[in-house]
Amino acid sequence: MTSRFQPGQSGNPAGRPRGIPNPQARLRKAIEQHVPAILDRLVAAALDGDVAAASLLLSRALAPLRPEALTQTIDNAGETIAERAEAVAQATLAGEVPTSAAADLMAVLQGQARIKELAELEARIAALESRP
Repeated sequence: MTSRFQPGQSGNPAGRPRGIPNPQARLRKAIEQHVPAILDRLVAAALDGDVAAASLLLSRALAPLRPEALTQTIDNAGETIAERAEAVAQATLAGEVPTSAAADLMAVLQGQARIKELAELEARIAALESRP
């Protein structure tokens, strides 16, 4: 398989020449020396009650909070994966379990089913290989 481009040859010869900064880099360079003063003013505005300034500062300084899933218990969940999935669906339809939690539970059950499938397949392959 051959490459469409030769080594050292640009895929876009009419593109921006080397050494010329892109617009974002030029903007960064232009405001670089003013960043401390801008931050000081933003902090002062936030402290004076400017909610937009406070929001901007906090969004850049703190990682966003991630929702924490609550533990869900489903009574009479059954023994098999299919019975458990049915119990999750019934609890969701009855309004006992939020749909987002049900989706998470179903994903867990799906992973469990895949693992079980692989274990059964490994056992079958081992049995076939051990035959004389």
